[in-house]
Amino acid sequence: MKTSDTQYVYVSLDSYECNGCGTCAELCPAVFRMDDTGDKAELIDGCVPLIPELEQAATMCPVKCIELEAC
Repeated sequence: MKTSDTQYVYVSLDSYECNGCGTCAELCPAVFRMDDTGDKAELIDGCVPLIPELEQAATMCPVKCIELEAC
């Protein structure tokens, strides 16, 4: 259940642009994982609480294929 003091964001991941570095999956395993081949990241869930690790994963993505927006 969402609480009023928690900000939630919708996470979008451009898998075409993803270079498979794995930084997002390492920093925020609750939201990202590597696909079965280990070549690309994929989302576990799209609308999640905004936590520092998620912001860091989006900021540190070398190809900037992760976007966060309010949901």
